[in-house]
Amino acid sequence: MSILSTGLEKLQHFALAPTAVRTTNLDGTAVDLADYEGDIVVILDVANGGTSTLDVKIQSSDTSGGTYSDVTTAFYRGGSEVASAAVAFVQASTTASKQYLVFPKGAAKRWIKAVSTTSSSSHTYSINAVGTKKYV
Repeated sequence: MSILSTGLEKLQHFALAPTAVRTTNLDGTAVDLADYEGDIVVILDVANGGTSTLDVKIQSSDTSGGTYSDVTTAFYRGGSEVASAAVAFVQASTTASKQYLVFPKGAAKRWIKAVSTTSSSSHTYSINAVGTKKYV
């Protein structure tokens, strides 16, 4: 039991985009991964009732205010690898959707953020992540 509780103490939740109704594209707030190790789990939670399409991807940069590029390696919840020009969630539309992506910290640069594109409508959604903090 002590091994499990020690591992859970290291898990840290961080919001890439808190729950909100959004009517424009999102260029999220950057999160520093310097104190994390291992895999990062990103969760997209979209409420029912959107009226158009929603595309979400994860980008990274060496510095908070630097130039961001798409993270290109991740895994779906079932374990299948997603390797492409951009790691993105499956496009959401008018129905509720909860999706997970996992990427190794080494697949991203120091800072990550979520970026979304919506086709001229509103969606209620959040983008959250969980990672393992390094021992200090």
